[in-house]
Amino acid sequence: MSSIFNRKGRLSLLLVAVIALVIQGSIGGSSHVAQAADNVINAKDLGVKPNSNSSQSREIQNALKYFYDRGTEGTVYFPAGTYLVDDSIRLYAGVSLNGDGVGKTIFKKTGSKNQYVIGNPILRNNSDLLDVKLSNLTIDADRANREARGESQVGGMIIDVAVSHLTLDRVEISDTTIGALLRRTRDSEITNSRFDRNNGHAIATGHESYPAGEFRNVKITNNQITNSGGGSGINLSRATYTTVTGNQIINKTHQSDGYAGIRIPNNGANNTVNNNVIENYPRGIFVLTGATDNNVYKNTIKNASLQGLLVQSDGNTFTDNEFFQTNSSLNPDTIIRLANANNNKIIGNEMTTYSGFSNIGIRVTDSSSNEIKDNITDTSGKSVSIEGGSNNVNKGNRNR
Repeated sequence: MSSIFNRKGRLSLLLVAVIALVIQGSIGGSSHVAQAADNVINAKDLGVKPNSNSSQSREIQNALKYFYDRGTEGTVYFPAGTYLVDDSIRLYAGVSLNGDGVGKTIFKKTGSKNQYVIGNPILRNNSDLLDVKLSNLTIDADRANREARGESQVGGMIIDVAVSHLTLDRVEISDTTIGALLRRTRDSEITNSRFDRNNGHAIATGHESYPAGEFRNVKITNNQITNSGGGSGINLSRATYTTVTGNQIINKTHQSDGYAGIRIPNNGANNTVNNNVIENYPRGIFVLTGATDNNVYKNTIKNASLQGLLVQSDGNTFTDNEFFQTNSSLNPDTIIRLANANNNKIIGNEMTTYSGFSNIGIRVTDSSSNEIKDNITDTSGKSVSIEGGSNNVNKGNRNR
């Protein structure tokens, strides 16, 4: 008798499960949506169409809202294809985007609206916690074609509200004005990504309207920045406690402005800049008035047209950087220049120049209390020139 009741009990449980699945299907839609229990959902299952001739901005926005509206975190997967966008895509807190790879999953600007491809996010409960990862995709602002058609040119990504925990990993941002403009971002990471054919800064931080430190504790590592038409590769305006390491910042040809591969203006402080390669920029590294306590070491700067390093600020350290000035068609006024810069350390840097280079190796003007020690210059002109200022230490430097 007990076995009969057990069989009936099992049949009853099975019937309840079947009824539940039917009800779930009638409420939740297709079985693809049910797979969101694993916190990953295919954008196509929510109505997003790759390779469509029409903008998918609204459909993408609705797909990103799927998790946000349910109060859960998740990832929206975008299969390979080109997704045209007119309105900016707004990220949602806790909702990540993952594609099939750089150059395979592409968000491409279309239409006449003057908006970045990715715009300000939608946060939750007045919190600045974004907690979003973008990976394996390309953001294409189509700048060159838009310029040829007389249309507005836009950037790749802009976030000018306070956010934390944003990750860009294996993302390409191409053919833009500014690549990624992240004014008030903290505790975040940009890594293994590429910024190509930007006509402004590739990565830009801060703004004069916000105090120093609104952009802080960000890691910018192992990225490639190529073929800039203007601006700096990485512009650390008002950035603090940020690490910039292992990046390749390389132009094929020189741009005509005075920007740098890495630039620290507007009170950028306590940043670490090391092991980057910078090539064919007007200035390799440029540290402007107000920037202090930055540690810049073991970078490689190749073929600057103005200076390899220009310092106009106080209290920074520059050690063990290498400068290669091998293009004889360029005529920088000096390799390292300090101008109205005090209490800096210029120690153990090394220069290699083309045969016949005769400009000053290290030039210091109207600056005081700097330590200029144990550097190797390579010039038929003056190795170290100190002009004005006081209490500068010039010790252990030698010329090849």
